[in-house]
Amino acid sequence: MGLKRREFLRRASGILAGLGISESIIWKSSQRYYQALAAPASRKLALLVGINAYPGLNALSGCVTDVELQRQLLVYRFGFNPQDIVTLTDGQATRANIEDAFINHLGQQALNGDLVVFHFSGYGRRINWDQSTQGLQTSLMPVDAGTGSGEKPANDILEATLWELLRSLKTDRAIAFLDTSYSYPGTTLQGNLRIRSQQGVPTGNPSDAELAFLEKISPKPSLLFPRSPSSFKGVILAASGANQLATEGRWNGFSAGVFTYAITQQLWLATPGNSLQSSLQKASCAVQQIAGFPLQQPQLLKTLEASPSGEGNNPPDETLPGFAFNQPSAEGAVTFLEDNGQTAVLWLGGLPAQAIESLEVNSIFTPVPLGESALASYRFQVRSRDGLTVKAQVVGLEKSTDESPNPLKVGQVVQEEVRTIPRNINLTIALDTALQRIERVDATSAFAGIPRVTTVIAQEQPADYLFGRAQEAMLAQLPSSALPIIPSGSYALFSPGKNLLLNTMGEQGEAIKSSAQRLVPQLQTLLATKLLRLTANEGSSRLGVRVNLETLGPEAQAIVQSETRRAPWEAPELSAVPLSRNGNSPLGVPLGSRIRYRAFNYSDRPVYCLLFSLDNSGNVVVLYPSDDPSTSKTGQTQPTLEQNLLVPGETLTIPTGSGTGSWVVHGQAGLTETQVIFSSSPFTKTFSALSGFMRPQGDAQPLIPVTNPLAIAQAILQDLHTASMVSLPNANTSPDRWALHVEHWATLSFIYRAI
Repeated sequence: MGLKRREFLRRASGILAGLGISESIIWKSSQRYYQALAAPASRKLALLVGINAYPGLNALSGCVTDVELQRQLLVYRFGFNPQDIVTLTDGQATRANIEDAFINHLGQQALNGDLVVFHFSGYGRRINWDQSTQGLQTSLMPVDAGTGSGEKPANDILEATLWELLRSLKTDRAIAFLDTSYSYPGTTLQGNLRIRSQQGVPTGNPSDAELAFLEKISPKPSLLFPRSPSSFKGVILAASGANQLATEGRWNGFSAGVFTYAITQQLWLATPGNSLQSSLQKASCAVQQIAGFPLQQPQLLKTLEASPSGEGNNPPDETLPGFAFNQPSAEGAVTFLEDNGQTAVLWLGGLPAQAIESLEVNSIFTPVPLGESALASYRFQVRSRDGLTVKAQVVGLEKSTDESPNPLKVGQVVQEEVRTIPRNINLTIALDTALQRIERVDATSAFAGIPRVTTVIAQEQPADYLFGRAQEAMLAQLPSSALPIIPSGSYALFSPGKNLLLNTMGEQGEAIKSSAQRLVPQLQTLLATKLLRLTANEGSSRLGVRVNLETLGPEAQAIVQSETRRAPWEAPELSAVPLSRNGNSPLGVPLGSRIRYRAFNYSDRPVYCLLFSLDNSGNVVVLYPSDDPSTSKTGQTQPTLEQNLLVPGETLTIPTGSGTGSWVVHGQAGLTETQVIFSSSPFTKTFSALSGFMRPQGDAQPLIPVTNPLAIAQAILQDLHTASMVSLPNANTSPDRWALHVEHWATLSFIYRAI
């Protein structure tokens, strides 16, 4: 649900106040971003800054990774020359070095039509500035920022300075990423995440050197004299709003900014038909699954162009015209060759976070030969992984000769073909550091008795969820309609960003052992959801399917659309209902709304589909297409496998029912997550597992509440594995893992927020 114009202006005003920009100046259209990245340019220049190690401050751990995420994306997906990318990390990233590099590398070299990218990952804060009309000015902290304590000046980069640097560029194709934040909640830890903001400096002004630099580049900085909307025609993407937090997370083998990882992953998969707004919305969904709403909400801010009435209006979010990307959409690229071309090192920054963490030996990636669209005959078979990098054996490649040289080249992008998923995946629970030591010992012992659940100490290792005391939750983050009554001493589960899972609270004075046993059903549900998240493959699937999420009443409206991006068939137009625009964040759907999913098959083969949904109350439901009762066979009282068959060119709605089929959004406010899963073969095991819960065919709403979600999730994965068997080499048939082939399955994820 999009913001009303007045509310949009209010929120944008709050964000921009910290940047010294008036309400009438909001960042430019997202369309320019994709045009800039994809279109040929005279030159492409980038300055990437990431700081983990700040003297005298708690170290961050993901900022240098952010720089590498951006660098690999720009070089291998968007064709940047590595020599035109300047990186400043840790001790290199002083205030003087950052500002000098901006002037000399970007400002003096960039000409009209060139593309400029600036990225900053590190701490931010607010400092006192006598000249500021707001008193406190937001700033980026270089490595030599200092604490700014007492009367000692803060050697920060004022965001007024950054604004002037961007405005001074000779090109209007400028893009800035800011993975930092300015509000300080009193700690740099938030659940299992780390916060990228420091305590503000209410006393002491910016350093003389910084003020002199700002005076040099602009005697009248934009903080005091706002420019017109045309003074800067670039785009800024921020990790969060002005009063929110930017966070970084820990994955298996690496740490990164939650926002930077999410947005770069989406940009690896972007196609000319995607808009930046849609990519940012998908990235925002990934961010809020981890951090929680409204702890962190990524921002794309645009110019409000003047309308004839003198009021601003939000420009439409157009799709990218047919400019040629340097490379097709991909999960990553070949970065190094070893063993005379028999082993390849792959960077997999385009693979979804949950998939890279569980990536198994024998997963297969297909190289796309440079300058060609056809897939190569050889493959990369994964042998080991270290963070975002894997080593893969080259299979199916004939030995090179003088007449037939090795076609492998560094820089080739790779696309997923086979995803292997271990069958023994566990759910990892982090124990909140706010718990007393004896509580953590008791919790470790209690959870050890629960199958497929492991525990770690928060901040020490990656985790799926957090266990702690409910009164420690940031309840102010919850919608007013969702505020619960907190029993004193109650234990509960939280997102990694410490967002309370409302259905997990216990009674007052509950013992930890009792709470662990009480949580077993919820833990099994969350593990089932984790398993199915591992199948998400909108970017890599070669089935041709599209799904709209629609609201019904007062008229049908598609509010989110998702489709596979790599199918070999062109997706035809499907515009039975208008597509709503929903801004940067997961859409909000009011409680009581009626919704449905509309699925379309544009493949050349039949597909089968079903839906698996974890609703905002923590319950799992499965939905499947069903014949209208009026057309069912006489005497047929049980759904059949054929009912979820989609023939080529067919559209159906889920739930079904003569145009009235719908699903009512009810329960508590919060996130609902739905996986719409397609297979080239019937869901035989899944329907067998569901048979005891299925309603008679005469029931117009085939929505199945399930009490065994883990068994259902495992059955779905087995069905997808079985469907893929016809295309799998023998090496991928281990009993220890499922192997899914992109030509036989597609999982499209939908996330909305019940409000």
